[in-house]
Amino acid sequence: MSIIPDQREQQRIAFIKNAGWEGAAVEALPVDASARCYFRLSKGDETKIVMDAPPGIAEPVAVFAKVGRHLLSCGVSTPVIHREDIENGFLLLEDFGDNTYAKLLNAGWDEEKLYELAVDVLVTMHSSEKLAQIDMPPYDLAFLIKEALIMADWYVPSIKGEALSLEARQAYVSAWCQVFKSLPLLPTTLVLRDFHIDNLMILNGREGVASCGLLDFQTAVLGAAPYDLMSLVEDARRDIDEGLRTRMIDRYLKAMEIDRDSDVGKVFMSWYYALSAQRHAKVLGLFTRLYSRDQKDAYLKHVTRVSSLMDSSLQNNILEPVKSWFDRYFPDFVVELKAETIDQEKVMKSAALTEGFPVSLP
Repeated sequence: MSIIPDQREQQRIAFIKNAGWEGAAVEALPVDASARCYFRLSKGDETKIVMDAPPGIAEPVAVFAKVGRHLLSCGVSTPVIHREDIENGFLLLEDFGDNTYAKLLNAGWDEEKLYELAVDVLVTMHSSEKLAQIDMPPYDLAFLIKEALIMADWYVPSIKGEALSLEARQAYVSAWCQVFKSLPLLPTTLVLRDFHIDNLMILNGREGVASCGLLDFQTAVLGAAPYDLMSLVEDARRDIDEGLRTRMIDRYLKAMEIDRDSDVGKVFMSWYYALSAQRHAKVLGLFTRLYSRDQKDAYLKHVTRVSSLMDSSLQNNILEPVKSWFDRYFPDFVVELKAETIDQEKVMKSAALTEGFPVSLP
């Protein structure tokens, strides 16, 4: 589905007018990897944010509104929604300002304190009995495998210059299935899936966990709690010291009254490592797809970090089936990837071929 820019602009202008902000100064905000865009409205000292998510292209704004209000009810800060046009994909939101974690860390803010606050937000969420009481898709085996396959279909041909065979792709699926089926079940909770420094903000005038604002949660699912903790401390776009990572995991476990050496703690960490490898595989596929399909090369600089993080995760015993697959079919996956080494046309053709392969979940 495509949109006509001038037509979309007129729809946005009409939404702003109907929301009572006609005549406001409009500032386009920087875009990310998604199809959404944002605009800051200013009238005197008052500001608001317009989320523009074209229907059929971006995630539905109804889901953002639903999850945002639910998270607010669980004791954490998400933008208040002042006006919505679900049909046309617009929301008028509370303005959280510009103090993203990423910006503040670059400005020299105390890294330890920022990460401690983010962990405390997760603890607050995961301690709420209400958190999982929302109708969202399950982060089940089929979903986990679907995401992991993005690496197989996009990252592999970006490095090897050719597609995986049907046999190798099915072996990849079988290895992941073996890993996840071997894990004892954990209680289900709401997983935001993008809990990292680009989606966390410091809010002036608020105390405790309320001072940390959450963004970009509309792809939330119902799954295992270790995921969001892992995505915070194994950031695809930022190097994180191993000591800091360990301290934040320990802070979370202590607050949740989980002994790392207990059976519960060992299950939690097994899920952590499995989800870590799965997420890094997905992200490698996403970053290379953004280049070959969408002509966005800004994410290729992170490939070495992400592939190294995945390699580290694969050293855990729980990942042995997946590690064995990489040793056999794709041993040299940790690379520094540059745009000039990627044949975009070949990658596109390879992805179109392998994405059509049938997959069975053993």
